[in-house]
Amino acid sequence: MISTRIKAEREKIAQGNPTIELLGSCRVNNGIETLSKEQAQKFIELFEQVQNELKISCFTPSSGSGSRMFGSAYDFLNNENPSEETIEFIEHLINSIEDFAFYSKLPSSVKADLKAGTINLENFLKLLLNEDGFNFGNRPKGLIPFHRYGNFILNPFQEHILQGINTTGEHTHFHFTINPIFEKEIKHSVHILEEITGAKYNIEFSIQSEETNSIAFDTNGEVVYDAQGAVITRPSGHGALLENLNQLNADLILIRNIDNIQHQDFAPPSIQARKMLCGVLLEFQKAVFSVLALIDLGLDYRDELEKLNTTYHLQLAENLFGDIEAIKEILNRPIRVCGMVRNEGQPGGGPFWVKDHQGNFTRQIIEKSQISNKTSQLTLLIKSTHFNPVEIVCSPKNYKGEKFNLLNFRDDSHYFIVQKTHEGNPIQFVEQPGLWNGGMANWNTLFYEIENECFSPVKTVLDLLKPLHKGS
Repeated sequence: MISTRIKAEREKIAQGNPTIELLGSCRVNNGIETLSKEQAQKFIELFEQVQNELKISCFTPSSGSGSRMFGSAYDFLNNENPSEETIEFIEHLINSIEDFAFYSKLPSSVKADLKAGTINLENFLKLLLNEDGFNFGNRPKGLIPFHRYGNFILNPFQEHILQGINTTGEHTHFHFTINPIFEKEIKHSVHILEEITGAKYNIEFSIQSEETNSIAFDTNGEVVYDAQGAVITRPSGHGALLENLNQLNADLILIRNIDNIQHQDFAPPSIQARKMLCGVLLEFQKAVFSVLALIDLGLDYRDELEKLNTTYHLQLAENLFGDIEAIKEILNRPIRVCGMVRNEGQPGGGPFWVKDHQGNFTRQIIEKSQISNKTSQLTLLIKSTHFNPVEIVCSPKNYKGEKFNLLNFRDDSHYFIVQKTHEGNPIQFVEQPGLWNGGMANWNTLFYEIENECFSPVKTVLDLLKPLHKGS
């Protein structure tokens, strides 16, 4: 078994990082739909009318640590001559320290030294980062205090639960993928929220299975072993979480990253956007199911298919309309509706038109690393107007109410090759197709514009000083 995996993964690395040929960037009225306030409200009401009849799950990848949030702090501690950027980061952190939710947790002596300007910077940063202090450098990002509410402070796990309840109702099921080392602490955090609110929440945790790990190779393509002679492996990216997502039994699944959560004072636009996306999915799903039901009954489906194709700009070729098997294969797939925000310089994936393996036009979320260095392709990237904030609503069941096996709709050719180091030596390994990239490549996909206020990621601790993370 291991020899087969080694051969397959070595071949992928030898072939190099695969690239995808973009046909064009999705834009407003060309792959991305926009709704008026009245249209959005219609979809919100459509969802609210049926939400209590649906089994809804919020799926949140949450295993990442807070180390990247404090990257400049580590740079300051580990380098005798830190960069200008690092020094500016530390100055901003110290000068704004009282604005952070975690400030109230600092020892009174530390607060006094901060106010007097006599704080020992090295000791203070170690207090924040190290295990004998707050351990922010190792704890999951979801356990770091984000927001302040009077005497209460809340972390992202707690905030996702509260916003989820306000979005999809009190019966919402929450699924967090976590680092098992911190499961007890995360559960305690949820228990505190339950004591504060007097409510009980449906919470479930899972971990990224080590069986999905990838094999590490050196720069010559040889397997890397540890001192005991065991093959070294590395987690194969968030695409491995498709296994976890596939275990959920829900009518609707809402996906969002753990660090994208707003202070409750600024949560209403996000709540309304997520409800709107749910409503859009339900209406689109109804139209898709109608065509498939007509096909099953042996009735004429072409008018309904034409309406579906036109309404949602699916770009299905007309020569396919009479091919029942082809239409069934195209429509009978998991559905996702993805929110897209205007591009304001955020790094990461974006919405593009590509051709699938059958030559059909499809909407895809594509990462920068998947795009070739051809001038024509980079131009499409540079001129793209929207960005993927990972605000996704999914339907994992078919028109008969049966759950799809989501692994059947992944495109395994959309993997990534990652360069890292192990004990100072360069290694490389294969990451699985990204969860919302190749992992969902063969889903039926719609893109809808949502407000930029719905996207408030915390990539560095200084992002917590932005308005969406501070109460009004």
